[in-house]
Amino acid sequence: MAKVKLLIAEDDVVIAHNLALSLEELGYEVCATVSSGEELLLEVHKHNPDLVILDITLDGKLDGIDTATILSKSIKMPFIFMTALSDKGTIDRAKLTNPHAYLVKPFDIRTLQSSIEVAIHNASRSQSATTTDAAAAPNTESPDHYLLHGSLFVKVRNRLEKVELEDIVWAEAQDIYCNIKTQKHVYLVSQSLKNLEQRLPDNTFMRVHRSYIIRLTAIEAIEDNNILIGGKSIPIGNTHKESLLKRLQIL
Repeated sequence: MAKVKLLIAEDDVVIAHNLALSLEELGYEVCATVSSGEELLLEVHKHNPDLVILDITLDGKLDGIDTATILSKSIKMPFIFMTALSDKGTIDRAKLTNPHAYLVKPFDIRTLQSSIEVAIHNASRSQSATTTDAAAAPNTESPDHYLLHGSLFVKVRNRLEKVELEDIVWAEAQDIYCNIKTQKHVYLVSQSLKNLEQRLPDNTFMRVHRSYIIRLTAIEAIEDNNILIGGKSIPIGNTHKESLLKRLQIL
């Protein structure tokens, strides 16, 4: 299962190293630690993290707030500030970048963990909302999954677990819920299959039956009116068969 990927920007090498170790012990992946805003922007494009944790005081010409402004406006990357600066001027300047959290040092690792989970949650919901038709009725169901950077965040007990879209093979309706099947796991989420379908990219996923969505590249064979994926036989609905065949390269 893919881990939540974090990038740390901190100009104190010792603090950055200790923070990275603590976060990795909590189950996160720290893809890089950098000391300057310029280096951060390069590493963001290289690693495409789920969240950036950055100090306001950084090496180089760009401080943390300058860098966060670019993350917010150009890259649309969620971020958390951590800083020893708590004066009103700094806070007012930082607020303009819309951070997902502002932590004043010293703080404990559990506080940071809570801020990370909330930031991922809120950023994912925000991105999902922007891809939904503005004229659609509000979704009143309790959201248990969130889209972000080609991934699906599934709520499992008290945490959000990251699932890459490319790992999903099919989804199956279970009354008002649905199962999401990956290569190694099955997740039960309190969303209807219809709502899930609206959130998955239609160039990769397709509804093939009133009870099933599949990832097209996961198809192993088609036999009569069934699709074979990983040893499972998935029926093809009559209203979906023609559309499915049009999307396949048949020799």
